[in-house]
Amino acid sequence: MNSDMNINALYILIAEDEISHATAIRRGLEQSYPDARIEVVASLLEYRESIAVVKPTIAIMDLNLPDGRSLDLLASSVGEAPFPVIMMTSYGNEQVAVDAIKAGALDYIVKSPEAFTSIAVSVERTLREWKLIQEKKEMERQLKESQARIIQQEKMASIGQLAAGVAHEINNPIGYISSNINTLLKYVDKLAQFIESQAQAIETCADDATRASIEELRRQIKLDYVIKDLRALIAESLEGAERVSKIVQDLKSFSRSEANEAVRCDLNECIRSTINVVRNEIKYVAELDLHLGDIPPLLCRPQQISQVVMNLLVNAAHSISANGVISVATSVAADAVEISVSDTGCGIPPENLEKIFDPFFTTKEPGKGTGLGLAISCDIVRKHGGELLVRSEVGQGTTFTVRLPVKQE
Repeated sequence: MNSDMNINALYILIAEDEISHATAIRRGLEQSYPDARIEVVASLLEYRESIAVVKPTIAIMDLNLPDGRSLDLLASSVGEAPFPVIMMTSYGNEQVAVDAIKAGALDYIVKSPEAFTSIAVSVERTLREWKLIQEKKEMERQLKESQARIIQQEKMASIGQLAAGVAHEINNPIGYISSNINTLLKYVDKLAQFIESQAQAIETCADDATRASIEELRRQIKLDYVIKDLRALIAESLEGAERVSKIVQDLKSFSRSEANEAVRCDLNECIRSTINVVRNEIKYVAELDLHLGDIPPLLCRPQQISQVVMNLLVNAAHSISANGVISVATSVAADAVEISVSDTGCGIPPENLEKIFDPFFTTKEPGKGTGLGLAISCDIVRKHGGELLVRSEVGQGTTFTVRLPVKQE
């Protein structure tokens, strides 16, 4: 038999209660596949038990078995078939053949000595068709994933444009607000100086009744407190304006068009800027614990790394209901820089840990997650020659660690 398949890895399961038919099928297969594992079961119960232990490469099933119809078992299977099936029967019936194909069988044969002799041909043909189907599905999956990534990139580009526009619009008013507050502080100092000079003059020149009256008014309006508090209010306003200005600068940095070439950058500064952008997402549910170590400048695309950190921070915030802690740390381990983002959230169940980096997988409510954040983050980290690791315990929290090589081409 001319075949490019690895017949040594074949495991063929035959569901046939007629001993003579099962023997003839086995004989026909062993001639073409002498090294294949061939198993025969005589009922649907034995069939279910067998595939529960090991999935066969292919199954050959009689249409009617003592405990039921194989066709009904195929039709009732939930989800995608894990292996190809050839259906066979003792009589030819076009409708049965159509029903078998609809139920999920890839081939349908009528029992006969000739069919048993050439059963290996049907097996090879079915396996080739199965391989083509799987390749098509994989191509469709990759296409769907690529389309999703393009959509996500368009979204990020739109967000970047929006952020840049908002930053530009905020930058002008915050500039003259800061300038005006600084001028106001100077005016307050001058007014305080003038009031103090007046007080000294009154103390020297006014009579006792006038001094007492002015002193009483000063106490009533709490002038000393007002002047002191006015300076504190202006200082707080200046601090707030400076924070807004810093956020604007971070928005500009985050939305800046990505350069074609990677550049050396300070990852700690990159992380600080990203935290400022997503701080509003965090502050209502968790405290932020920052431990940025002494790390060397890294060759990377800063905007992409910012996107990874942003995704991890937002996911951490979404995993916490209230009063949690999100820790961000950087360090050097061997020849790599590590960025760890830990949370005290709900954690990830073990059965989901292997799926979280798959595109479109999400445990969030509909409308709250696309299932692309971690997939894109993992892809970005891999393209930087690094790896994205995860450690989680249900009810205790999750830690994501980004490892990026220090020495990169």
